[in-house]
Amino acid sequence: MLSLTLLAFFLSPLLAQDPAPALDLSGETVVVYNPDFAQSRELAEYYAQKRGIAADHLIGLECPMTDSMTRQQYNELLRKPLFEAFVRRGWWRLGQQELKDPATGKSMPAMTVAESAVRVVVLMRGVPFQIQRDAQNPKNTQEDEASVDSELALLGLPRQPIAGALRNPYFKQDMRFQMFQGTPGLLLVGRLDGPDADTVKRMIDDALTAEQQGLRGRAVIDLAQKTGAYQEGEDWLNRSAILFRQKGIPVYVDKAEAVLPDHWPLPDTAFYFGWYTTNASGAIASPSFKFQTGAIACHLHSFSGAALRAPDRHWVGPLLRQGAAAALGNVFEPYLSLTVHFDVLNQRLLEGYTLAEAAWNATPVLSWMNVVCGDPLYRPYARGAGSSMGDGRDRDYALYQGTSTRHPGEDSRELKQALTTLAETRSKPHLLELTALLSASEGKNTEAIDLLEHALSLYVIASDKARAHLYQARLYLDENRPAEAKATLQKMLDDSNQKDVPASQAARLIHSQIP
Repeated sequence: MLSLTLLAFFLSPLLAQDPAPALDLSGETVVVYNPDFAQSRELAEYYAQKRGIAADHLIGLECPMTDSMTRQQYNELLRKPLFEAFVRRGWWRLGQQELKDPATGKSMPAMTVAESAVRVVVLMRGVPFQIQRDAQNPKNTQEDEASVDSELALLGLPRQPIAGALRNPYFKQDMRFQMFQGTPGLLLVGRLDGPDADTVKRMIDDALTAEQQGLRGRAVIDLAQKTGAYQEGEDWLNRSAILFRQKGIPVYVDKAEAVLPDHWPLPDTAFYFGWYTTNASGAIASPSFKFQTGAIACHLHSFSGAALRAPDRHWVGPLLRQGAAAALGNVFEPYLSLTVHFDVLNQRLLEGYTLAEAAWNATPVLSWMNVVCGDPLYRPYARGAGSSMGDGRDRDYALYQGTSTRHPGEDSRELKQALTTLAETRSKPHLLELTALLSASEGKNTEAIDLLEHALSLYVIASDKARAHLYQARLYLDENRPAEAKATLQKMLDDSNQKDVPASQAARLIHSQIP
């Protein structure tokens, strides 16, 4: 056990960090549920009780039982009754402003929200998430379909043209949402939804647990090596990897074009960002995989959220089924530039913003296709990154983060030396593995291979050894050293203990593909 003096040494720079102000949004939150949908009201009451939301902030609205609704149904069953309820209950005070008609260029008076006591809307499982298309064969970017969530974000703003996306005034604003006074009627909309009611309850509980105990673990970045018009998405992923490294969060970066293979070991995954396949597949969808409690995940695809209540279609539902507390997606084709910008999202989360604040701050447009599935009030770094030590492997991540904070900057040599010394003196091979991830993310593959070999000399658990061997093999392949990769995998498969762990299935597949 670390002495109190040594513990303070590693934690002191972390505890000194000042996250974003602890603004409480629970009193400004409204929960909307569908009384006709099984357990929708029960879930709304469960969430309100957990978050301390007043009972009169729960609103039941009868909606279709389907995933989608028409534009007319949206207007009559959601938009109009919600607007009227906000005004009737005194949460909104209306005013008037002059708006320019985009068609004629003439100014005209419009009713708008002048003051608001509501900032967040939570849509509970049972409220539809898609608004169907009315116009036939619209021009690109002029589609009139949308997510219910993104449309409701504009509930308190003057009515705008339905077709196409509208600029999000909160996009990249460097402030918490309560401090943003430019658009009083703007709402942060989050959705507690997923494959079943038990999943939704677990999402609520996991968010609270992670807030209280700290979100610790690895970030996984799965590149697709796209270029040209898709380069922007790769840039978001690469910048996210750099950001995680700077904040002392170990990053596993997969540089192969395909998604991470089946059964590839990714323990303690707290963040997952990847692209670009239609349905969940590979390591993240493997039965042996489970996210860290409180994890936030997103696989970028045009229809990643098109079936978010299905556990085995597209991405949002499967990510939640695998244990993520939050998953972001798109219900229709969003076009790359108009979807969530991963790098901005992760920056805001690490700064202490809520999930909803970070997600919508990172999304350039509204009245569009985006959904945020998870507790919108969830603040994974409410107490600052690395604010508590935890136990077991969690302690390793806290030690890694504390050491990283003591050795900031572009040159990581001192950091890696400090981590290696700590791993050796405390007999913590897991820290050597995390240090190897740092070297690999910097492109220093030979250094990473050596660190993993050091970890292997100390590891005693079969799954740990198998993981280190697999990581070594992948690095050998990246270095165009196939013979050494094959020998490493063979060594793993020849070990009577390692050959039966789930990762061995990935090892056999890769071994068979090496000439």
